[in-house]
Amino acid sequence: MIYYRKIIYTGLVFLLVLALLVGGIIFFYQKNQALEVIILDVGQGDAILISEGSNQILIDGGTSGKKLLEKLGEYIPFWDRQIEGIITTHPDQDHIGGLIDAFQTYKIKTIFKTEARSSSLVFSALEKAIEKEKPARNAFGKAEAGGMEIVEAKKGVKIKFPSGAEIDIQYPFASLNKLNEKDSNAGSVVAKLIFGENSFLFTGDLPSTQEAELIKNKVALKANILKVGHHGSKYSTSQEFLNEVKPEEAIISVGKNNRYGHPTPEVLERLKNIGAQIFRTDETGDIKYECSKPEARCVIVAN
Repeated sequence: MIYYRKIIYTGLVFLLVLALLVGGIIFFYQKNQALEVIILDVGQGDAILISEGSNQILIDGGTSGKKLLEKLGEYIPFWDRQIEGIITTHPDQDHIGGLIDAFQTYKIKTIFKTEARSSSLVFSALEKAIEKEKPARNAFGKAEAGGMEIVEAKKGVKIKFPSGAEIDIQYPFASLNKLNEKDSNAGSVVAKLIFGENSFLFTGDLPSTQEAELIKNKVALKANILKVGHHGSKYSTSQEFLNEVKPEEAIISVGKNNRYGHPTPEVLERLKNIGAQIFRTDETGDIKYECSKPEARCVIVAN
């Protein structure tokens, strides 16, 4: 009997030490992780993960759920099953297709989306996934705790990280409940990440017409790093827009040998003329920035 008690006590002590060790590792990871911005190589689409310890914001999810989950598994620790926020820039399949699987795998705390809609099956499936995660309401119509928060993505919305980094949504200026489905790109969410001396500008598939609207409304567009709009389409990233942003580095999320001819020679030429260093996911795979301190520049690091 004494022998078996010793075995049980030894086992309990081992489990306690193991729990303390794992807890310490997780605590250390969460407290000492630098801010990371990863433009995920999801082929012809967009997916951007902004991560700081256990806090993650995902902007879009590419076309394939399988591909997106593979990428998230590389950068989000296995013990972290929650994504703090998802921003959907607009309802095109190459931006939202992978998000349905993300809802099935991770708990999503908040989704930021516009009122733009689509008649596609992918959009319908995503709306059902969102509806499933909405908080239940009591008999008085008040939302109960535990469900996912839905926030309309428009100018004025801010997302803050523990380090002080902040995502500022700059466009659209108002609700898009009357946006024509065929003009979905025109409603793309524009978000700016600011961390001390560093700034990233994400523009979805925003066309040049809306870029001009941003300039006209004197939006603060200047950014060190630009995620080039619409995968390098000639209908985005106008010269006037680049003159305002003045990017030092430009990231193009694009699929190899895509049928659209992205990025187009016109856009590449405009980026070169303004002096921006160009990085492309079809050439380098994932592009990962590490931002160690607010006063230091974010740098691209090897995966």
